[in-house]
Amino acid sequence: MPAWLQFLISVAALVVLSPLVAWLAHRFGSKAKGGLMLASVLLGFGAVLDPPAKHAIEATETVKGSPENDEPPLAD
Repeated sequence: MPAWLQFLISVAALVVLSPLVAWLAHRFGSKAKGGLMLASVLLGFGAVLDPPAKHAIEATETVKGSPENDEPPLAD
């Protein structure tokens, strides 16, 4: 079998199978997404996969200033 024919067959198989694989991945991926989030929350990985909002992080940050020379902290 010539090399160009092998290349042509592999390209044709790729063209035929790619939409099928994409459709299956989209179909089963949308179902698995909800299950993954539920499992992550139950196992305690919720903060890793869904980080807290910015305002919650800002509330825990300390105020930066220079307490050693008794000056008021700088406003941002």
